[in-house]
Amino acid sequence: MSNNQMRISIQTLIAALAVSLFGGVTSAAESVNPEALPRVECSSLRFSDDFLKKYPKAPAACREARIYKGETYMKVQATVYVKKEPMLSLDIMDAYGNTLGTALVKQPKSLLVLVDGKAIDVFDLHRNEKVTVWVPESIFSA
Repeated sequence: MSNNQMRISIQTLIAALAVSLFGGVTSAAESVNPEALPRVECSSLRFSDDFLKKYPKAPAACREARIYKGETYMKVQATVYVKKEPMLSLDIMDAYGNTLGTALVKQPKSLLVLVDGKAIDVFDLHRNEKVTVWVPESIFSA
């Protein structure tokens, strides 16, 4: 396995990120270990009617959910689609690897990106690189 293939297979955005599935970033928080956080079933997440009207496939993006500092976060898998400063777009995937839609990240520099536990610049990600994004429930339940 080449270094690039290994990097892609282990690349993750592991942080409590306030990332809208389809709208953009509102802020980034400290790095956390999601495995140490209380787990919640995806079926317990509540999506607002307005959000579901715009993004009816959003619930299918949930891989798992965790509680961090009193807020529930949904784990979403994505693939880097286009990276061209100052924008970044990610294809949001379902559990089978099918694209559900594309999220445009309006302020990608505010993302906390970790590779092997080290922070990197978001624009060091590569096209087609797999990433994990944690989305706060406040984004899709409001």
